[in-house]
Amino acid sequence: MHEKLTNLRRKMNRTVLKKGELSGTDKERIYHAVIHSNKPKRKIRRFVPAFSLVGCLILLLIFGSYGFTTYIATEQSLEQKDTEQHLSVGNHESENKVVDDQTEFDQRIFENDHYQQIYDYLKEWELPEENRLSGEDTESPLSVKYKNGYSFTKDTGYISSIDWGDRDPEIDDRPLPTENQYMGVVMGYINEKASDMEVELFPPITTRVYDESNNLVTYVNPDGIHAIHDRVIMLMERLELAMQYSNELPALKKEIEKIHEKAETLANESSSVEDDSLGRAEELNQQHAKIVDSLVRLSGVIDRAREDKIE
Repeated sequence: MHEKLTNLRRKMNRTVLKKGELSGTDKERIYHAVIHSNKPKRKIRRFVPAFSLVGCLILLLIFGSYGFTTYIATEQSLEQKDTEQHLSVGNHESENKVVDDQTEFDQRIFENDHYQQIYDYLKEWELPEENRLSGEDTESPLSVKYKNGYSFTKDTGYISSIDWGDRDPEIDDRPLPTENQYMGVVMGYINEKASDMEVELFPPITTRVYDESNNLVTYVNPDGIHAIHDRVIMLMERLELAMQYSNELPALKKEIEKIHEKAETLANESSSVEDDSLGRAEELNQQHAKIVDSLVRLSGVIDRAREDKIE
């Protein structure tokens, strides 16, 4: 085997692997053929990349259009849902607001605890059914009249009048209300005096005039002090009756007592006009204003309770 391989190597060196030798003429002929060859060169096929690019653009447009349409539809759907949710929330808030307003209407809150108790009680209070007159015996469909001569406004329940009948007001005692009529009497008295003192005019407690030098001068008006005194005395009489009939509602009685104390103090201080200083006159005027304010506030709570009951 070794000899065969050795002989093979020699044979290949003499044949296949033998170095070729070219003459100068052969070299020149080959060179000339390469340089001056007329064979057409291979053309580059440019349409394939162009076709691929156009195809990609078309696919991009198709998928892009589909994606954009889907995006728009999704956005519109989300926007519609947001709008519906917003409207739903808005309607819910409106319903809650109505409920809150109704709750506030049904349960009014007052800073003064006595006012709160007065409101809560009087909102539920009703005129008694017993001993009512009906038919021809009633004076008006807007009032409720009873056998003891007391008449009350039908809506509010405030006392409106008292029929004395055959009794003489100057000799006989005032007809008494029944126990179930007390609150109507108290409410009517408070409302009446608050309205009178809030709008009724009286001579001013101080008056401005011009002296000889045409300078403005202020002096105390005794008629104004007397007017305040008289009005406070009338108020005290009404408040005393109201206190007498307000035992069933202690909070209301307490507030009436506070106003009565202020009125009594002012009545005592305005009973004399010996001190005619401007300072004293202004002090009396301020006391009167505070009484009116307290009475109007209390009347306002009562009015609110009765109005809410009607509604």
